[in-house]
Amino acid sequence: MKEVGNALKEKREQMNLSISDVHNATRIQEKYLAAIEMGNLDLFKAEVYYKSFLRSYSKYLGFDPEEFIDLFNTQKHAIEQASKLDEMSFSDESLVNQHKTSFYKKIILIVSFVIIFLVLLAAFVYLYINISKVVQPVGSDSFKQVENEKSVSRQDNTVILEQKETLIEENVAKPEIQTKQNLKIEAKENVWIRLDIDGIMVYEGTLSKGSRKTWEADKSFMLKLGYAPGVKVFFNGEDVDVVSGAVQDINTVVLKKNDIRV
Repeated sequence: MKEVGNALKEKREQMNLSISDVHNATRIQEKYLAAIEMGNLDLFKAEVYYKSFLRSYSKYLGFDPEEFIDLFNTQKHAIEQASKLDEMSFSDESLVNQHKTSFYKKIILIVSFVIIFLVLLAAFVYLYINISKVVQPVGSDSFKQVENEKSVSRQDNTVILEQKETLIEENVAKPEIQTKQNLKIEAKENVWIRLDIDGIMVYEGTLSKGSRKTWEADKSFMLKLGYAPGVKVFFNGEDVDVVSGAVQDINTVVLKKNDIRV
């Protein structure tokens, strides 16, 4: 991001302005102005803060802010593509090693199954031969006694099972009915937003003027706005004030049931 910062620094020096002069005019802290000129994004809590300050700084120096935003996005995309290429070259080597390891594991697994099958087969044959030698004919009286004992055992087991089923039905708790939380956003201007639902980021981008979007959540939403006055937000059908508490028109709002924090 050095090209963006160098262009701003060069223009500032041509206008005989110091960092302090820009701070007094834009109310942007000097450390953030210096970080923009050095191309250091680590100082900013989020990319949206960097872009907001970049717009204000470039506009003050007489530039078109959107040209600098486009330049930043182009450079960021190039850096991300270069990083992906490095990761792909590394993953190719890892993939070859993984294939080799997977092949050896399959061979070992097949051999193990064959050995286990042969052992079980030998044990079955041995038991079958020995049981055949031991079995003796059973008389009719003995057979009736065994059948009677089995009948009593079945009745006892049936009573026990019925008692267990009754206890289980009494102790099963009825599931709680969960209601979804609803969020609706109407864009009055072109606005960048980021939305996390139940702790997971589900959307990041620019809403076009006049567009509407709705989402549902089990518990909560966290909404980051690049330009809070440019949207209307409704949580569970109620209008939410997202402008109060905004810094440089940037705001973060956490929406929960019976609990809205700005």
